[in-house]
Amino acid sequence: MYKSILQFIEKDIKEIEKCVENLLEGKKDAADLSQKLNESTRNLAAQLVGEIYETIDQEIRNSITRKEKWRIEKRNEPKELLDIMGLVRFHRTGYEDKKTGEYIYLLDRVLGIDGHQRITLGAAAQILEEAIQTSYRKGGAAASPLDAASKQAVKRLVHETVVEMPMPERKEKKKQRYLHIVADEDHVSAQFWKEKGDLGKTEQGYKNNTILSKLICVYEDVIDELKGDSGKHRYRLTGKHYFCGVHKGSAENERFWQEVSHYIEATYDTEVLERVYIAGDGAPWIKAGCEVLENSRFVLDKFHMMKYVNQSVTHLKDSAAEVKSELWDYLVGGHKKELKELYQRILAVTEKESKREEVKDSLAYFLNQWEGIKIRVEEAGGCWKCCAEGQVSHLLSSRLSSRPMGWSLLGCHQMSKLRAYQSNGGKIIDLLRYQEKQQEIEERRREQEGIIKELRSRRSGWDYAEQLQARIPVLENPKSMGVKVLIRRALEA
Repeated sequence: MYKSILQFIEKDIKEIEKCVENLLEGKKDAADLSQKLNESTRNLAAQLVGEIYETIDQEIRNSITRKEKWRIEKRNEPKELLDIMGLVRFHRTGYEDKKTGEYIYLLDRVLGIDGHQRITLGAAAQILEEAIQTSYRKGGAAASPLDAASKQAVKRLVHETVVEMPMPERKEKKKQRYLHIVADEDHVSAQFWKEKGDLGKTEQGYKNNTILSKLICVYEDVIDELKGDSGKHRYRLTGKHYFCGVHKGSAENERFWQEVSHYIEATYDTEVLERVYIAGDGAPWIKAGCEVLENSRFVLDKFHMMKYVNQSVTHLKDSAAEVKSELWDYLVGGHKKELKELYQRILAVTEKESKREEVKDSLAYFLNQWEGIKIRVEEAGGCWKCCAEGQVSHLLSSRLSSRPMGWSLLGCHQMSKLRAYQSNGGKIIDLLRYQEKQQEIEERRREQEGIIKELRSRRSGWDYAEQLQARIPVLENPKSMGVKVLIRRALEA
């Protein structure tokens, strides 16, 4: 502890003073001074942490409880941890369990770190927060201003983080008559599924390299934040909550929707909740939500309705706008007969065969999804302004598919879940702490209980602030013989 402080006083303070002199003489500017102070203080912090760890290791060696159960096997084993202030270097003691012969580092147990851990919880949180938003490379650089983690280390951290947190208990559940859900997927390029070279090809000979990352957004209502006479609109979802991930097959999709069901039951008073509307493009995995969620109805999403309307009229040239308006009126009005008749008139003036197929496909799509279209007319509790495409673009595409990049199946799944967790207001450090807590082994905690109690009882001699305050006059004179006494007393404490 004192060694680092003395080194800072003797060496770094002089360099800072020199930097101040250069600033006053015009040789340096304020940015140079800030940079120097930042580096010096972060280095000091890393050294202090390392010395504190070594002090704890010394106390463990002297522990009576330790001597009863573990014998010293190796001393001064080097260890490095990447922390938020930089690389922390320290030495620790290796022990052998007298009963089992297991080789362990008791300091690691007291600190709550894994024997092979190279990154602290705080640094890991900073890495993930940046990697979720930008890239693995920038995530590694965010670990610490002075040291960076490799892209491979960031990738491993993303893959191994368990994105699960217990549902917070509510004192009183929300009373909401209607809930709305939009569901869609992002098409992400696969670099490989599990290992390089395993993509394969489709029956048509194309590379099979598309991952579907699915998104479900639960919300209560849509409000216009710019409501007024300006004619402009800015809509915002209220009470929104995201669920994301790569879920393949009916069993995984059912578990995906079960997550949504558990959230609704934990958040809303189901006695008051009358209806849940699920909006999407009509894909089977989306409609499957109606089988899991009580009182739910499928609604065809406006974006996909407009997509097929446009596909039906693009070749009509001058009359396209008029026919498009008529098509839309029949759809939102629920006029099935009139819709069929209008499509017959469109087909009658469509000469190109490929275009005729597109028009037929559009009509077939609307007829197959007619139940989801009628709800817009029949259900008064609906709120149809929201579109899933915008949610997918904001939450998934901006990180997974808007730029040329490839993902593994696991990487895409984990990144999707992490982005949903963060968008829901979750803190990455809380997630990592919860994961660490879940991984603790109760038997190990009982084994070290005696050591921890003893360390707590001896901690009273570690009041560095009080000791420094009493000795600062001596420290101001580094050449004084009292400095050696200080160092000796600190190490003996």
